[in-house]
Amino acid sequence: MEEILMGALFSRRTVLAAIDVLESVSTQAETSALFIEFGPDVYRQLRSDGFSVKKRMNDLKAFVDANPEQQVDGGLLENVLVERAVRHMPSEEPEYPWSEPVTLHPVYIPLKHALAQDDYVVMAGKLRRTLPEDIGMPQLQSEMTVLLDRHGFTTAKGHLDQALDAHARGQWASANGQLRNFLDSVLDEMAGKIDPSAAVLASGQPRRTKLAAAGFLSVALNEWDNDGRGFLNGLFKRLAPAGPHPGLSEPDDSTFRLHVVLLTAALLLRRFDAWGRA
Repeated sequence: MEEILMGALFSRRTVLAAIDVLESVSTQAETSALFIEFGPDVYRQLRSDGFSVKKRMNDLKAFVDANPEQQVDGGLLENVLVERAVRHMPSEEPEYPWSEPVTLHPVYIPLKHALAQDDYVVMAGKLRRTLPEDIGMPQLQSEMTVLLDRHGFTTAKGHLDQALDAHARGQWASANGQLRNFLDSVLDEMAGKIDPSAAVLASGQPRRTKLAAAGFLSVALNEWDNDGRGFLNGLFKRLAPAGPHPGLSEPDDSTFRLHVVLLTAALLLRRFDAWGRA
């Protein structure tokens, strides 16, 4: 699995979920062996042989947070932990066409959903990307957090955090609703900052029309169309085709919504960050 042995490729959420999986499948002896394998720098700080596996794995979480650049045999510790956890995930494919569907044990579900946020799926015990490598979803999420904080978009950030949490828990309808709220809020707050007169307008189309009038959204590039035929017009329709309808969304659809909203919002946030400085 050479592709994951380079830089940090996973979000903190994914790494922590991976450690939870390792905790669930490890004995005391196996935990000690794992820490020894990671080398003396890790083992010296995580020895704690008299404590429970849970306590030792919690210490590992704290160690990873404090040492994000820690290298071990095989590459970056964060990546290796995820790779090790993925080895334990059973296949969801039925053994035979007539077999009963496979249901994952609950301990694997958070890791599966967190990997999907990072644009990975597990196939036959190996990680496969769902998006091109250079998109870098974990890095993109980190960049967006910085930009949301920088410009005081606290409401939008709250919606994004709730969307990611709901997606990680497999609450698809809730995640979908928060993703739409997030994109709504980002555009509303941008409109109010670029044109203060937009603050008195209703949320949604009136404020996006202001953004287009200011030149922030490109009519020429079909990003926005006052008659509803632009990219963002279509995206909002796709995010809510006929109301939220809780319970109807599937994991693939929710993950698609997550990725397209994050990519779109990242583009707009970078543009807003440079607005007025060009």
